[in-house]
Amino acid sequence: MSAPRRLRVGYLQVGRERSGLRRYGAILAAEAARRPEIEVIESDIGGRDSSWRQLRAAAGRLAAADVVHLQWKLADWDPRLGGIPRLEVVLRSLRRPLVVTLHDVFAPGGRLARRFSPAALGMRRLGHASVSLVVHAEDERRRLDGLIPAAKVEVIPHFVEVRSGLPDRAVAREALGVRDRRVVTLLGYITRRRGHRLVIDALAELPTDVTALFVGSTIEGRAHVAEELERHAADVGVADRVRFMGYLPEDDLEQVLAATDVGLCPFRTMSASGALATWISSGRPIVVSDLAPFRELDALAPGALHAFAPYEPGPLAASIRATLEGAAASTPDGRDPRVEALARRLATPRIMDRYLGLYLAAAGRRGHG
Repeated sequence: MSAPRRLRVGYLQVGRERSGLRRYGAILAAEAARRPEIEVIESDIGGRDSSWRQLRAAAGRLAAADVVHLQWKLADWDPRLGGIPRLEVVLRSLRRPLVVTLHDVFAPGGRLARRFSPAALGMRRLGHASVSLVVHAEDERRRLDGLIPAAKVEVIPHFVEVRSGLPDRAVAREALGVRDRRVVTLLGYITRRRGHRLVIDALAELPTDVTALFVGSTIEGRAHVAEELERHAADVGVADRVRFMGYLPEDDLEQVLAATDVGLCPFRTMSASGALATWISSGRPIVVSDLAPFRELDALAPGALHAFAPYEPGPLAASIRATLEGAAASTPDGRDPRVEALARRLATPRIMDRYLGLYLAAAGRRGHG
């Protein structure tokens, strides 16, 4: 008797080369490819400027898949029109069961916007076309109430990569010129809601040996956001303690992770965060704003995340100070056992187990195991 055919999972990759969206899809595809029961087929749509012809060709390359996994972030599908035209081109060329992971899930504000805004209309079309839609937190599920069928929404946390190890901490600190400093770091695109300005203001209330690293570039066309932050750092007297490092390739990023004492996620608002997942993978102590998605994750490993409130410089500075003091008394390599426990709970192989269940259901197959 022949063995059952492997499940063919198509990954329709989208986004700019350095985008978190593309990285998310690529990591999942790589993890799926390690499974003997899965055959992975990848196809690349390209960036947000790809033509309809490119969209049709990319979807067509997945014709042999049993199920297709697609990443949805409205900014990469054309927010002006709710992503609908580009989505329709893909759907008409694809015609395969669809599992969709939703990124940057923010419900349209106001009754009319929830019914008639491009974002709401695009979400409804996506809900109709998909077998399952994945969000990363219960809070995100609540944001979709009334927009798409609740039965189709699944909560699967953002995966945390399994790192084999970071560079030597002392060597990394020496290379970055922070050997005698205490380092706090904020990762990700420089946007107003990520909290860079709040960190600058908090830094003014912290001892002078505390240095902040900002790792990430500005969004294309918004260089003025970083320029404003640099001027603000000078105005409050901490320009010499803030370093704007721009985008870093993986090896350089790992050097920063190793050198950091405390990771920062002081977001004003948030959907799931790849930056947070990176901090969890590093095992570093993490300071976060008091938002529902953070509280959900901390419940999985109580004490792993250090929340501050209200959203003001003083409380952030106090939380950073306390976390730095706790980090000094932790393991010699700077890791927090509670963060490491959370990383194990959210490790990519465990998250792929959850996705595999959705793939099998979408393809009409029975569960594994």
